[in-house]
Amino acid sequence: MQSLWMLAAAFLFATMGVCVKLALVTLNVWEIVFYRNLVGLLILLPLLMRAGGLQAGLTTPHWRIHITRNVTGTLAVVLWFSSMAVLPLPTSMTLNYTSSLFIAALMLAQARQQRAALPARSLLLSLLAGFAGIVLVLRPTLTSGQWPWALIGLASGVFAAQALLTVRALGRLGEPETRTVFYFSISGLIGGGAGMLLTGTHPLDTHALLLLAGIGVTAVLAQLAITRAYGYGRTLLAANLNYSGILFASFYSVLLWNDRMPWMTVLGMLLIVISGAYATWRSMQRQ
Repeated sequence: MQSLWMLAAAFLFATMGVCVKLALVTLNVWEIVFYRNLVGLLILLPLLMRAGGLQAGLTTPHWRIHITRNVTGTLAVVLWFSSMAVLPLPTSMTLNYTSSLFIAALMLAQARQQRAALPARSLLLSLLAGFAGIVLVLRPTLTSGQWPWALIGLASGVFAAQALLTVRALGRLGEPETRTVFYFSISGLIGGGAGMLLTGTHPLDTHALLLLAGIGVTAVLAQLAITRAYGYGRTLLAANLNYSGILFASFYSVLLWNDRMPWMTVLGMLLIVISGAYATWRSMQRQ
């Protein structure tokens, strides 16, 4: 049942994506990242205090892994939000969810570099199918001006892959999810604040405040859920349930923006989901 936390996380991330896309009409990415993490910290602080005090809740011997997780995770979020400003929500989420393919590709590269036994050819074929799915998702829907943002979305998947690997490592080391998400929120707060100093800010009206509150609440709840799913649940099942976020995003896109996806896009999404799930399974077998 622990892995079902991933289903909740997928729904929350899709809901957060809706709020982000609406907020990007009046705010920039750095503002959203900053306020998202500010709200998250306000939620997490009481949880840490209840867990035995702030110092006890934050003390960790694994700070190097936390730094890696925070930097890669924050970059993944910034790039993902940036692509969301231009691309349809399901497309942006699909590109971010290619992280499983990049994890498997990294495994292949490491095996080749270490001259170890290469994984089965079926894994390589699944990766090729996954990247073919990416082409199908992008080609029928994007204009020439959207392609740079599609590459940014793919880059978010690369950084998300590294962030997920470190989340798994922290879970195996016994790090509480509140601590992991707290440090991640600190990283996003610093990164978003630095970006705001460079790009400036916009006035916040009631509509913007409600959207930012929704982003912050759904983001921190989703982070807690995904950390628990990877840390304490069955990793393979959790990783596969993660793809349900694409379905939730597609539902929102049709409901709120009346988007209609071409059949090639739907086929590409299915290829990415199936190949990503298989790649995750093979990766777990190898580990």
